[in-house]
Amino acid sequence: MMKLNHKPCSPFILFFTVLLITFNTTAEEILFSDDFQSGEIGDEWTFYGDPVSVINSDNGNPAPCFNNNGDSMWPSGIKSRQTFSIKDGLVIQCDIFLSCHPRGAWVGSSFGIHDPSLTSGNNEPKIVANMSYSYYGELNWNRPHLQGILTMSVSRLYRNETNPELIHMNQWLDCWHTFKIEVSPEGLCSWFVNDSLVSSNQASFPDSMGEVGIFLEGRATSWGTALHDNLLVYVP
Repeated sequence: MMKLNHKPCSPFILFFTVLLITFNTTAEEILFSDDFQSGEIGDEWTFYGDPVSVINSDNGNPAPCFNNNGDSMWPSGIKSRQTFSIKDGLVIQCDIFLSCHPRGAWVGSSFGIHDPSLTSGNNEPKIVANMSYSYYGELNWNRPHLQGILTMSVSRLYRNETNPELIHMNQWLDCWHTFKIEVSPEGLCSWFVNDSLVSSNQASFPDSMGEVGIFLEGRATSWGTALHDNLLVYVP
């Protein structure tokens, strides 16, 4: 398989990102991580969607990495078998690479927190909070020319309330960037890109929702590429 032809990220940016992770999270605080260096999607995950997600062995930050492998109609993804307490707050972050032909559409990467008590087997997760970076080009006749779009949502008593979408966000295309969701113990949900706050929203999660799972998903059609890497889950 041919490697992606994209402009490289600055070594300084990559080094600075590693420093931020080092200073902001210690080994004791990290609850779960996956850099997909084993070259396979391990037993820690449950697949959903068709076609199923795969490992991209030629690309990553560094290679290999996770490829959601979704089609133009529906996303494919994976859900963590491990669950995490949200009572003391929770942070999930991962690196995302998105590239798309200017005329393309229906390409995107999404990740977030879901309620495992409402999802069984290989069904799609019931989203608690998520972050999605996608591309809408000329091919999308409903919403053409919007290009890079960042969408953030949080479930308030299981009614999805989506923050206003940020459109024309093309500065994150064709290079790896770190996306992060942080939920505080008080239920404030904040979204970051490269450690810069993008948006926040106060959520009202039910007291019965003590444990949550993690998911990675999206669509990677023939028009473009959507990849995840270096997943971290930790307490803020």
